[in-house]
Amino acid sequence: MNSSLVVGRTPARGAGSRPLFDIFGLDPFRNFTTNASQLSGMEITRNESGFVVEVAVPGFRPEDLDVTVESEVLAITGKTEKRSFTRSLVLPEEIDTENIGAKVENGLLTLTLAFVPKVAPKKIEIKTN
Repeated sequence: MNSSLVVGRTPARGAGSRPLFDIFGLDPFRNFTTNASQLSGMEITRNESGFVVEVAVPGFRPEDLDVTVESEVLAITGKTEKRSFTRSLVLPEEIDTENIGAKVENGLLTLTLAFVPKVAPKKIEIKTN
């Protein structure tokens, strides 16, 4: 199983704006995998219980942010009157998507992505007649 996060960045764009990576079909963030890296204001660290994702969100209040999970993709969106951003992560299947923690403090959004708890083997009793 792959225990890496795949990071994507979708910058807010105005009508008619096409960055070079769109024109040439290149997205430098599309296949970025990491255990501990920093990318566009996002830092991802793996530990024994899962991942910690820190996203710089200066000037955004908690109510300006939206974090969702759909089909193993975690999307982080921020929107104010003046600016917006979107970041996305493809989650490994070992992540417990029902128990993702999120908090904002001092301009930093911290997401806690825990691994699904491992089930210990269960001994089955064999009965005799």
